[in-house]
Amino acid sequence: MEDEEKVDPDYLKGFNEGYTIAQYMPELAQKLAAIDNDQVRLAGFQDGRKQYQLEQTKDRLPSWLKGDRASKNPNPPTKAKDRDIEPDKD
Repeated sequence: MEDEEKVDPDYLKGFNEGYTIAQYMPELAQKLAAIDNDQVRLAGFQDGRKQYQLEQTKDRLPSWLKGDRASKNPNPPTKAKDRDIEPDKD
């Protein structure tokens, strides 16, 4: 179980570099992510860049689209069978 939680140091270093470079130099990050290679550090770089882009996309969403809307109102209003649209006039 502990082996699954450990991350390769090269992957982690690449992830952090990808995130940081995408944050400050997005054009360079795009060019570096386009490199086709099987190195662990480059895979981390690409994942770090993707993570930064996902976070930026979420930040651009309006507040009503963020998070889980279903959990905000656990008790939705009930529909009453006997409720009319207009009040009774006597």
